[in-house]
Amino acid sequence: MLSHPSCTDSILLNIWHHLLGHLDTHIALAQTCRRLRDLYERDDAIWQAACFSAGFGRPLRRTALPTSPGVPPELSYRRLAGLLANHATICEIRSCTKANACFADHYCRWPFVRIRQLHPNHPVDFHPLYFYLHFAQSHSASAHQTRHQVHPHTPTPSPSPSPPPPSIPDSVSILLTHLPTFPECRYAQYGPLCAHPNASCAFATFPPVDRLEFENGEGDIFMIVENPEGCTILDVNRALAELIPFDDQHLEFALAHYQELAFTSGLSLPQLAEMIFRDRGFMDDHEYPFLQHIVAHL
Repeated sequence: MLSHPSCTDSILLNIWHHLLGHLDTHIALAQTCRRLRDLYERDDAIWQAACFSAGFGRPLRRTALPTSPGVPPELSYRRLAGLLANHATICEIRSCTKANACFADHYCRWPFVRIRQLHPNHPVDFHPLYFYLHFAQSHSASAHQTRHQVHPHTPTPSPSPSPPPPSIPDSVSILLTHLPTFPECRYAQYGPLCAHPNASCAFATFPPVDRLEFENGEGDIFMIVENPEGCTILDVNRALAELIPFDDQHLEFALAHYQELAFTSGLSLPQLAEMIFRDRGFMDDHEYPFLQHIVAHL
């Protein structure tokens, strides 16, 4: 009988390969014994492949921002896998905990564990969360709420086009994914999106691509999203947020949102802001520009 100590690394890696896509199993296996722990700790690429096969990438971090004390400058894939597995046990949003259920069969059949160049005519599908988070649910709802919309509106992933979305990006919907929510609703709402690593790290398309180009109705590119390890929902979300105009309408919307949070919490707006600023998301790089502006002009 073959004993565990006599197993070669190639045998153990073959076992690892058959477990791709099951992050919980990888985490448990890495804690089974010292031999497996050493194997998993030796190369972060093992964890990257495991995350990739589960449909998760690592969003680009805002490098201009310093990290908090005690936080490493880069999120390792090993730590990311742990965050994803842990968040899935506490989050109440099914579209977050089961973020890649829609593409599960695709990843089971996809023979690669890294981003690869696709043929220009290879079909690329957007993740449903892209539409759910950034688009008004209906044209009538958007018109009724007189929401401003981010123009132009037709998303076109590189290297191939995608079917037209049901409506155009809604700036308030996008803004809401960057604002905090009530503490008791933290795991029941996307507020902010960066508090939900599973939804944030899901690849924005299948197959994953390292570059997405968004065109308007006239064919002009108005936004480019790039991530050499695969564009994620959070990468696209942050790029869309940069298109939101910093105008009176959006500032008033953000102010009303923060005032409601402060009133419910019993804190003053500056006290609430101080508490919120400490929450920088799982990437330790989230910013609250509207809140910073509001506090600065109190």
